[in-house]
Amino acid sequence: MNTIEKNILKELKYGSKKAFEYVFKTHYDALCRYAREILRDEHQAEDVVTNLFVIIWDDRKKIDIHTSIRSYLYRSTYHACLNTLRKKKSENKYRDFFLHHTEFEKSHDYGSLSFPLSGIIEKELNGEIDKVINDLPPRCRKIFLMSRYDELSHQEIAEKLDLSVNTVKCQVMNALKRIQIALKDIIIFIMGFALTRLM
Repeated sequence: MNTIEKNILKELKYGSKKAFEYVFKTHYDALCRYAREILRDEHQAEDVVTNLFVIIWDDRKKIDIHTSIRSYLYRSTYHACLNTLRKKKSENKYRDFFLHHTEFEKSHDYGSLSFPLSGIIEKELNGEIDKVINDLPPRCRKIFLMSRYDELSHQEIAEKLDLSVNTVKCQVMNALKRIQIALKDIIIFIMGFALTRLM
């Protein structure tokens, strides 16, 4: 790591938003392209890299980089992509279980005792996500909806709203962080509930 990067890292640890913005602007787009090559999904790639920067900012005081900042970011992105692929594989297993469970319920007449697990989980998650989105600041909510529901790229959103691309990226990052925090407890509860149904 050269002297310039050491100074940037030092400022970042002290909470310099200017240093963070420099690292973000310098590496974000390239990291998204790298993540897209691994995940084969543009939105997932953006989510992974955005979440990485959220973690870097939140844990800035504990960051310990011995290589270059670029190498650290690429290595972190690589591992984050692998975790995303593993999570996706795990989610597919749960999805298969829920689909099987639903079909099993349909093929048996439980009457008033029927307990549609998959429907409950979907309702809980969607309800919690909608609540978080509705509580977002107006501009942040609009940008996030355009990104995830209208499936517009950051560049397209920036052009439509006359904003910088970095502003759009930061707003999406803030929205994802809030959703991630909100869903943490409910996902733990749902996974525990699902496991009790398997016993």
